[in-house]
Amino acid sequence: KIRRYIREIGLPLRPIFTPGKTLKKILCDSRPLDRASCVLSNPGRCKICPLISNGSCNRRGTVYEITCEACNAGIRYQGEADRPLHYRISEHIRAMKNPTAHVNNAPGQHQAQAHPGAPPNTSAATPDRKQNTAKRKPSEALHIYKHKPTPNDKTEPESIAKFTSQ
Repeated sequence: KIRRYIREIGLPLRPIFTPGKTLKKILCDSRPLDRASCVLSNPGRCKICPLISNGSCNRRGTVYEITCEACNAGIRYQGEADRPLHYRISEHIRAMKNPTAHVNNAPGQHQAQAHPGAPPNTSAATPDRKQNTAKRKPSEALHIYKHKPTPNDKTEPESIAKFTSQ
């Protein structure tokens, strides 16, 4: 019914149906003591953990949001990463410290244009978490569409639409 409805209204989408969680997955946790902790195994030494408001820098498969705290408007950048958040946020901070070496990094370019010479002043959050790329990309596109973050590249929702229609 869903496929027929999508075809009738002419959306360029191909729905993917995946099985839901099994009762075993819901009720049983095979490793209850393994909880996400810092990549460095020492949150006190980590420079990324204090920036993340909900979760740890060890989280994988996340849709993340970086907010520029130096801007009164609260400029936000949204992206997604399959790797641990520590590494992706570190890349953005490196680009913000040296934007000329990272010309394709949106937060780095924002820093260069709005706050030249100032140290990065950011916070991060993870509004969504999906392990599967086919689920994470549409979630990122939805967050970009809803919040319309200014540093994001305007072609990102188009590339995500292309990815989901394959």
